[in-house]
Amino acid sequence: MRITSLSILILTSISVSAAEPKKPAAERRDTLPELVVTAREGDGLSSSSRIDRDAMNHLQPSSFADLLELLPGNISTTPDMGKMNAITLRETGNLSATGAKTQNDDYAISSLGTLFMVDGSPINGDANLNSIGTASDAAGDARTLTNRGTDMRSLSTDNIQSVEIIRGIPSAEYGNLTSGVVKITRINRSTPLSFRFKADEYSKLFSIAKGFGVGKTPWVINADLGYLDSKTDPRNNLENYKRLTGSLRTTWRKTADLARYNLNIGADYTGSFDNAKVDPDLNYNKVDEYKSTYNRISFNSDFSMELSEQAWFTDFGANISASYQIDRLKRRKQVAPQRASIAPITTAPGEHNGEYLLSEYIADYESDGRPFNTFLKARAAGERMTGTVTNKYKVGLEWTYSKNFGKGQVYDLRRPLSAGWTSRPRAFRDIPGLNVLSLFLEDQMEWMIGAHQLSVQAGVRGIMLPGLGKAYHLNGRPYLDPRLNAAFDLYAGRIGKKPLTLTIAGGYGLTTKMPTIDYLFPQSHYNDIIQLNHYNTENPENSIINIMTYIEDATNYDLRPARNHKWELRLGAEWNGFRASVTYFQEKMNDGFRYETVYSSYDYKKYSTEGLDGLDGLNGLDDLKFSNEKILDGYRKATNGTRIWKQGVEWTLSTPRWNALRTALTVTGAWFKSTYSNSQMKYETVNDVVGGLVISDRYVGLYDYLDGRVNEQVNTNFMFDTQIPRWGLVFTTTLQCMWSVKSTRLPINGVPLFYLDAMDGELHPYLEEMEGDPVLQFLVRHYNQDTFRPVRIPFAGYLNLKATKQIGKHVRIALFVNRILDWLPSYYSNGLLVRRSANPYFGMEVNLRF
Repeated sequence: MRITSLSILILTSISVSAAEPKKPAAERRDTLPELVVTAREGDGLSSSSRIDRDAMNHLQPSSFADLLELLPGNISTTPDMGKMNAITLRETGNLSATGAKTQNDDYAISSLGTLFMVDGSPINGDANLNSIGTASDAAGDARTLTNRGTDMRSLSTDNIQSVEIIRGIPSAEYGNLTSGVVKITRINRSTPLSFRFKADEYSKLFSIAKGFGVGKTPWVINADLGYLDSKTDPRNNLENYKRLTGSLRTTWRKTADLARYNLNIGADYTGSFDNAKVDPDLNYNKVDEYKSTYNRISFNSDFSMELSEQAWFTDFGANISASYQIDRLKRRKQVAPQRASIAPITTAPGEHNGEYLLSEYIADYESDGRPFNTFLKARAAGERMTGTVTNKYKVGLEWTYSKNFGKGQVYDLRRPLSAGWTSRPRAFRDIPGLNVLSLFLEDQMEWMIGAHQLSVQAGVRGIMLPGLGKAYHLNGRPYLDPRLNAAFDLYAGRIGKKPLTLTIAGGYGLTTKMPTIDYLFPQSHYNDIIQLNHYNTENPENSIINIMTYIEDATNYDLRPARNHKWELRLGAEWNGFRASVTYFQEKMNDGFRYETVYSSYDYKKYSTEGLDGLDGLNGLDDLKFSNEKILDGYRKATNGTRIWKQGVEWTLSTPRWNALRTALTVTGAWFKSTYSNSQMKYETVNDVVGGLVISDRYVGLYDYLDGRVNEQVNTNFMFDTQIPRWGLVFTTTLQCMWSVKSTRLPINGVPLFYLDAMDGELHPYLEEMEGDPVLQFLVRHYNQDTFRPVRIPFAGYLNLKATKQIGKHVRIALFVNRILDWLPSYYSNGLLVRRSANPYFGMEVNLRF
């Protein structure tokens, strides 16, 4: 019914315009110029997509995440504001055994390694530390920003003029990344007073913006304010996400006799508010609440000067930016221990008297983060002719400093969020800051070879972490990223009377991402081993629990940066308004960041319970009999254990507008093959018990296998873009075809290469004869071969509609309906019938301009 109402409103507006008397040609005036309503492939040497303001207006996004559907290989998705929205470029993303999209922190380097830049300054998340300690928590795990990069939910698109997304090999000017670059340029010109109101199934959005010049001076001031209120489920008021943004920017331009000057200064505020709680009438735990607030204040400036006189360097620039966040994460939960657990009250190693967690309680947890980031960049560029070669060169220096000044984790040790708590409160302000120093040098050469032009961009970027600490491998150690891009005009001629150009381009580059503060300075691990556990049912005050506590430094001082090897080859053609390009690419990264579990052997006393009822507390504990025991226990450590290999083909085609139908066709698509796995050997435990011995307490296997999946997908989007300027109407019909999805789990050899023995804490080779040992034989892991069969998902098709209607000079209305029609045939997977369905996602907005 809501869709029908929206459609009637648009069609009524169209009909009113169409019913107007036809004016003579001399009196006709187009009310809407021809617009570019999709992403355009960049004209640079590296593969990139550019999305302009007109395309964003027509797309009607709620956050930056909505823009990604315009990239080759992507399709539209319904916004999910109940979790962190991470970016992925040129990959399928993580898929489950059924082919569904999943979130896996082992592969968070994909989003962490994507550099977001706003008006020349990066969005830095290296100092984000808010999380639920080292415990697993469904509500918090989905929303945390730690080690995940930029949350696209927090990026409003209302003040953006254009976006360039570099998918290929970026210029040496951009670094501390692995995947790609997102360059956001905001509006910095005079604009009318604008209001935007948007409503869809899940959210309501309002924004206001104005850009105006200051008298006859070269100053322009832009101001905007936006608010978003979204629900993960329109039927559920207990879980929502809210965003409040405000920006004040000024631009100053001046042209003098000897130079041209440009200065941009901006101050921004972003508030991001996550709330979730369960319905006490429908949940076993009557109290289960999550609240996260993110308040970010930032300042950025970009100054450039272009000299008119000839010199080695004629362009100079400097960027200065700083940001400060106040992040608070609060978790309140009713905890019902399933067995007699211990409270993690000890903060020192050794033997201690413990406390029981026996009854239900309310746990309150708070994490207070205050990340502070500073960015400084100085750059210079020039241009010289050397014979027939034009050299355009640049050089620059960058310094980034990140530090968290928050109080850190605050909670009652006697009321942990879960049993088996393995961390203790720590103040974030006690953690050292992170310095990242970079230097880049690049030259772009252009010369004519006969009638053909060759362009080569060659550069190198160096990056290092000064002042990290002598114990770290990364301390002061430079890493160099060579990068090369080239393009050659293969052919410039005519077919018929129309000019035809063919261009071949390609490149190779190495990109490096340094670890975050959390990877470099992780929380210590507390291993509480129960030595004596005796609960006196008759006299509870005489109950005894004794523990041995070990504190493990979880820092990996040998941690290295994540490095991605990228290359691509692209063929482009233009003829008579037709533009086409095909790009083949490969990316290989074997040292991405992840947390892996490592194991050590620990000594403890196993006390006899004989005669315990006569003891008073711990008095006389030394008189009890005990035996010296050893046990294995694991803790998390940051490693370079992630492998992500990407391979694929991207294609785009755009046609001229067919005048009879006022319609143009844009075709985009891709074949992606993504491999996700570990790249280092893994410890794995088995839960079997033999003769009263828990095998994982005595032995842990070290396996040399790749545990991951190979995912493939092929899709094509067909966008029919119809524009009728006389009616002020833009209408697009997009057919999105996901031709196939395939996911295959990598084969696993379940025989360990080594095993760790608790008795000596050493690794021993696992020999063939050990498969007959009554205990060690259980370290051989067996897998159902059906788990390694490919999962194939057949064709899925969706039809999306978007319309924009200009009414007079001041009003523009727009609507969209994604998946208004779908084709999702059922299929069989491992003999089971899988039925698919999709729900339409629709909304409408009104824009007022005065």
